[in-house]
Amino acid sequence: MALSMTSIVASFLLTLSAVGAASPDLETRIAYMKDHFGEMGFKPEGGFILRKGQTLPKLVWDDPEVASALLKDTAIPTRWFDSDLNEVKTAGRTGSYYVYGQAPVADGHPLCRAMTCCCLEDDVDFESLARKLNPGKENQAAEIVKTWMEDEESVIVLCGKLESPPPFKPERPGQWLMDNATRHVRLKRKIRRIDSPPVVVKARRIEGEPAPVLAGGRTDLSESDRAFRAKMEASLDRWHANSSEPMSIVVARKGNVIVSGGYGEIEGRPVTVNTPMLLHSAMKPIIALQLAMYVDRGIIDLDQPIGDFLPEFASPRDKNLTFRAGHVHVTGIHFPWALAFSRHFYFHTWHEALIAHCPREWAPGARYRYGCVGISLSVRALELLTAKNYWEAMEEQLFEPLGIKDMYPGGTGFSAEDLARLGVLVANRGRYGGWEFFSEKTYEAFMPGPLRKHFPKLDAKIVRGVGFVDIAPGFYGHGGGCGTCLMVEPDKQIVFVVTRMQSDTDFDAFRKEAAGLLQELRRGSSSCE
Repeated sequence: MALSMTSIVASFLLTLSAVGAASPDLETRIAYMKDHFGEMGFKPEGGFILRKGQTLPKLVWDDPEVASALLKDTAIPTRWFDSDLNEVKTAGRTGSYYVYGQAPVADGHPLCRAMTCCCLEDDVDFESLARKLNPGKENQAAEIVKTWMEDEESVIVLCGKLESPPPFKPERPGQWLMDNATRHVRLKRKIRRIDSPPVVVKARRIEGEPAPVLAGGRTDLSESDRAFRAKMEASLDRWHANSSEPMSIVVARKGNVIVSGGYGEIEGRPVTVNTPMLLHSAMKPIIALQLAMYVDRGIIDLDQPIGDFLPEFASPRDKNLTFRAGHVHVTGIHFPWALAFSRHFYFHTWHEALIAHCPREWAPGARYRYGCVGISLSVRALELLTAKNYWEAMEEQLFEPLGIKDMYPGGTGFSAEDLARLGVLVANRGRYGGWEFFSEKTYEAFMPGPLRKHFPKLDAKIVRGVGFVDIAPGFYGHGGGCGTCLMVEPDKQIVFVVTRMQSDTDFDAFRKEAAGLLQELRRGSSSCE
């Protein structure tokens, strides 16, 4: 999510509580931030709300005592930009403004960060505006105004509401955050003087017979397919009866749907295969498919240093911090899960500045530890190429040609049917209908294999692909902590998808049962080919 004071404090306190600190006194804060300088926050003096006509304020540290203890010079050089990204000194009109700071550091790369503010008319009454924009929450107006002042994400939503007609709702959850993130990417390119035209990667038209696409259930299923469907549906019925958690499932072979359905309700509506649900780490293969298009066109090499795009990682020590290293979790950068969850990377355009100051535990490629830090760096590099938030670029370049539409920006919602479309693309080794997204050669480069081939110091037993891991005999894919999972069997072109909002105590048992049933389907596939 977007950076906020709430998330900064929550992350800090979580980390302190983990080491047994009773309270974050000054000495404790200094000791922590000395080793985690990237987490130092700063914000516009006076908050994120501006008044039309005012001189634009400077940036100040969230914790000035800690900053003074760690730095000789605590002044943060500040630059302001209007909604057209013109550099300005005063707030000449209402709407969005962007403030950029390149804060000094004791050691290493400057701490670069930019934020969004909202400028209102000089005579506007904040609480009246809060009541108008938040019907049903009129008695919370003072609290809403306080949040506007302190929390950047709330201000981004405020700007979205001011630009939208009633009932002040976005087209879909995350839309305003994604649009704002794309403006930050363009600001970033301007500040870094990147003048090259944005890269646009498109799927290529296939000559000859089109590849399979996800299609409705067949009426001529074989006896073994009907038996599989009956067993799988009975298993799902038992699972949902025990857990009561909403979920959706699609099983297809060569694009033909054999099993599909939704279970339970979300916000009072029955779940269907088109209901957007959480992804969590099931987003990793989707990001990998986006990267595959750039690799296939020769724009990026998997073994190219990320520092070729992100100057924070351009030093000799990061020559092995490649795109592959990032996606297979061998970066050596310590990025605690508490911090990852509170500052997720979906719309955090300036994330690499934080990561550059995270502790290094080993040289890139020397050891493996699962996480998300390398993938965050990968998408930040892609954004500088495309001049768009990576999710917005992915929607245009990957999702639209596939007909994917039931999803929310940032992976906070994705339907089982749409995830199955991506599974069919993978099962087809990069093709879908009349389109080729990447070649079979590129497909093979992303599939699971021993990592020692690329990183000689790793244990020979570590097997991973770029966004894909072996899940069950013959099946690869990826799952998320919420229970959502994508599995693909490439030889028989079987795709299995389950989407959920959260896991439960029965999840592991169901997954094993489903894997056994999928093996039965795999063995019986020849009867209907």
